[in-house]
Amino acid sequence: MYCFRTIDEPSGLTFTSTVRPGGVRVVTLVGDIDAATVGTLDEALATGERLVVDLTRVAFLSCAGVRSLLDAHARTRVAVVVGGHAVTRSLEATGADLLLEIHPGVGAAIADLTPVPEPGREA
Repeated sequence: MYCFRTIDEPSGLTFTSTVRPGGVRVVTLVGDIDAATVGTLDEALATGERLVVDLTRVAFLSCAGVRSLLDAHARTRVAVVVGGHAVTRSLEATGADLLLEIHPGVGAAIADLTPVPEPGREA
């Protein structure tokens, strides 16, 4: 059995975005990231000084998606949360895992991007 999606079908990718204390924006993506849905990923990553990109519910990440993550990384600080083998494999195969900050969970990614107040100063 073959299963594929054509470019004319509706997007197979959705996202939610929340801003956490400290100004860290968390973008959670659900679905597949490919040539047909990379525009949704670009939209999700368009704003924010510090982004956590949660890919734990993404089943497929194409080279177009990797390029979008790297473009966001060039503009701002990005921490990527991975969960599935397919996403990890795409990042490793392209070498993007060496450029992006990869984390096992959202909490660790937020902690990494949250500024630490200087001693003696109020947060």
